[in-house]
Order: sequence, then C-alpha cells, then structure tokens
Amino acid sequence: MARPRQVLDEEILEAARACFIEHGVSVSTETIAARLGVSGPALLKRFGSKRELLKAAFSIGKAPPWLPMVEVGPDARELTVQLREVAGAIDTFFRAMVPAFAVMREAGITPEELRGDDKEAPAPARTYLALTGWFRRAQEQGRLREGDPGVMASLFVAGLQYRYFLAHVTNESVPTEAEVPWLERMVDIFWRGVAPGAQEGAASAEKARASRGKGEAKRG
Repeated sequence: MARPRQVLDEEILEAARACFIEHGVSVSTETIAARLGVSGPALLKRFGSKRELLKAAFSIGKAPPWLPMVEVGPDARELTVQLREVAGAIDTFFRAMVPAFAVMREAGITPEELRGDDKEAPAPARTYLALTGWFRRAQEQGRLREGDPGVMASLFVAGLQYRYFLAHVTNESVPTEAEVPWLERMVDIFWRGVAPGAQEGAASAEKARASRGKGEAKRG
C-alpha cells in the first residue's frame, strides 16, 4: 500500500494562494488538495479550517517578510542604496498582494484578523514602528535631515503602496521596474526631501520666497 504523499506547509500555501486567486473564496479544499495530490481532510487537519488556510496563504495578520530589513540598521553603506533595497522589498510584497485584495474582500476579512493575534503589537503597528525606528537611527547617525521619522516612514510606505491600490481599483497592471524605473525615481525624489542638506535648502528657498513677497508688496 502506497504511503500518503508528504507535502510541506509552503507547498500547501502556494497551491492555496493559486486556487483562491483563480477560483475565489468558494473554492473547495478538495480542489486545493487535488493540486497537491493529497486529501481535503489532510489540509484541514494541518490548518484547522478553510478560513485559517486562506489567512495563512495570504499571511493575514502576520508581519511582512521585509520587516527584518528595517528592524536593524541602517548599516555603513550609502543610505540611498539601502533605501532602494528597502523600497524594492516593500514593492515586491505589495506586488504579490495585489491579487489577494479581491480575495480578502470576498472573504470579508475583518480588521481584527488583519491585526493578528498579537494584541499588544499588531502586525501593521510593528511595521510602522520598525520603519520609524530605521529612519530615527539614520537621523541619529547624522545621515538624514531633522524631522518626524514617523512622517518619513508613513510617506515612504504610502508612496510605495498607493500605485498598487490604484492598480487594484482600476484593474490595471503595474509595470515592472525594467519597464519603468519607478522605484528609482521615487527614492530619488524622496531622498531630496530627507537628505541632510534638504532642510537648509528648504529654509533658503523659504527665505527667498519671503524676500520676493516683500519686494512685490513694496512695488505694489
């Protein structure tokens, strides 16, 4: 008698992701199991229920894979290089999540489920705090201008996330970096606002505008 096929959790989650995206939330566990060559009850025994399998497949309530990158550092390398690395990792995460948005909406995933099991440090809060800490440490190293590191973190993530949200609501695709160097441009513009000399430049520009305003008022 042949032994039941042994499958890894990641194989199950990969197959589940594909099936949920292809067929929607109503897909049966038997359909997912058939793709793996195992039985439906075997999947439920591993994950408990189809909803728990869906949540695991899309890492709902879990910290994103790029979190460890910003829980430490920045290191001694050029800061713009590291900003591009972090931006690339976050961008990869959002690109993979676009197909999941419709599935999560159909499944009626609740805010509580999105926050995860850790009530003291929910996954969204952990990512925000970790990225804020990364920018704060860069400031302490004298490598960023003064300013609220939480605002920097929010602007950085929002800039990366919005185009995927827009792609989701408009049902359009997001070009790859090879097609359109969007990340390179985004990091370049962001850096111009947070670089150490940006604060002095902004102050000089403001003084210049004020001076022009006074001159125009006198001429008037």
